[in-house]
Amino acid sequence: MEKNKNKNMQTRDKRILLVIAFVAFAGISLAIISIKAAGTSDTKTTTINATVSETMALTCDANVAIPAVIASTPQTATSNCSALTNGAAGFSLKANATTAGATASQTLVSGSTWITNTALATYDGTAGTPAAWTGTFKGLGFRVVTAGTTNANTLAYWGTDVSAEKFAGFPVTAQSIYNYGSYSATSSTVVIQYKLDVPTTQKAGSYTGTVLYTATTN
Repeated sequence: MEKNKNKNMQTRDKRILLVIAFVAFAGISLAIISIKAAGTSDTKTTTINATVSETMALTCDANVAIPAVIASTPQTATSNCSALTNGAAGFSLKANATTAGATASQTLVSGSTWITNTALATYDGTAGTPAAWTGTFKGLGFRVVTAGTTNANTLAYWGTDVSAEKFAGFPVTAQSIYNYGSYSATSSTVVIQYKLDVPTTQKAGSYTGTVLYTATTN
C-alpha cells in the first residue's frame, strides 16, 4: 500500500514538473514571439549633392546698315544682343573688331581702303575711355544705349542717350562693354549704337567690317 502511495506521489510530482516545464517553455516562447513582434530599427542619413552647370546663349543681329554718310554729317544705326544665362553672378558682354587686317583705329574697309578713326579713342574696357562725339571725330564709334538695355543703370560711363552720348572706337582685343552682376531667369538685352563720320577726302564706296560679341558668365 505504501509502495503504491509513493509511486502515485512520484507520478504526480513528475506531472507537476512537466506542467511547470511546459509553462516555462511556453513563457519563453511567448517572450521570443513578443520580442520578434516588437522588432528593432536603426536610422542613417544620406546627403544628396547636385551641381547645376552654367549655360550661356547669346544672339546678336547678324547685320546692321549705317545710312550713307556725307562728310561731317554723322550717321547712326543700332543693333541688339540678347544673352540668357543661369550664371549666379550674371555675365559680361565683350566686343572687339575682327575685320581682317583691322587695327585699333580701323574697323571698316572697302577693298584696300580703310576708314580711319582720327580722334576717337579706342575703348580699353575702362569707364574713362568713352567720350562725347565732337566735330573732329571721324571714323566709326560705338556705345551702349540706355534705352532698351537691361539693367542700364550700370552704364553711366556711356553717357546719357540723346543729350550726352559717349562713344569709343572698337578695340581689336576683346573688352567688356556691359556687365550684369546678378542672376536673372530672363534674357538680358544690350543695345549697341554705331556712329560713323568721314573726312571729305574719304574714297566713296561700300565699306564693311565685322565685330565679335562674346558673352561670358561672371
